[in-house]
Amino acid sequence: MAEIDQFGIIGLRLSSVAEKAQVSVPLIYKYFDDRDGLLAVVLGNWYEEFVFRYRSVVDNWIENAASLTLEEFAQLSPKPRAGSMQKDREFRLKVLATALENPQLHQRVKKVTIDAHTWSESTMDRAIPKLPNEDRNFDRRLFSLLLFNTMYVFHDMLDSEPMDDATYISFLVDLIRASSHANTAPAL
Repeated sequence: MAEIDQFGIIGLRLSSVAEKAQVSVPLIYKYFDDRDGLLAVVLGNWYEEFVFRYRSVVDNWIENAASLTLEEFAQLSPKPRAGSMQKDREFRLKVLATALENPQLHQRVKKVTIDAHTWSESTMDRAIPKLPNEDRNFDRRLFSLLLFNTMYVFHDMLDSEPMDDATYISFLVDLIRASSHANTAPAL
C-alpha cells in the first residue's frame, strides 16, 4: 500500500514493489501473474478491510444491547465528518473505478460486496427485534443498499452544504422512521 499511497494506483510499478519487498520481479510475477493480479490482491484486501472496519463494533453492540432505538442504531453508521474517513472514501472510489478494468479485482470487490450485504441483512435480523415495535418495519434496503453506496455524496461532494454528523444522524433516523411507518399496514 505504501507504493500506492506514494504513486497512486496508476503509478504502481512491479519493479518498485519487488525492490521494496527485496525480491525479484520474476518472483512477483510467479505469485501474482501480472500487475493486475498484484492490484487485485492489494486493493481487494484494502477494500475488504474498509467495508468491514466497523463490523465487530456493530456485532458486539447489538449482541450486548437488550433494546435499541433508531437513534442508537443510527449512531453506529460512519459519520460524514469523520475526517480520517474522507481519504478512505476517496480511495474507495478509485478502487471501484479500477475494478471496472481489472477482472480479478472486480470479482474480489463483488465477493466483498455480497459478503457485506449478507452481513447487513444478518445484522438487521438481530437488531430489528430489539427496536420498538413501531420502528421495526422500515425498508431494509436503506441500510443494505442506499447508505453503503451514497455516504461519499453526503459530505464530500457538497461543498456548499456539507452535512454535519448530527444532521446526518437526524436525517437517517427520520428516513428510517418514515420508511417504517410507510411499510406498516393500516389496522382494519
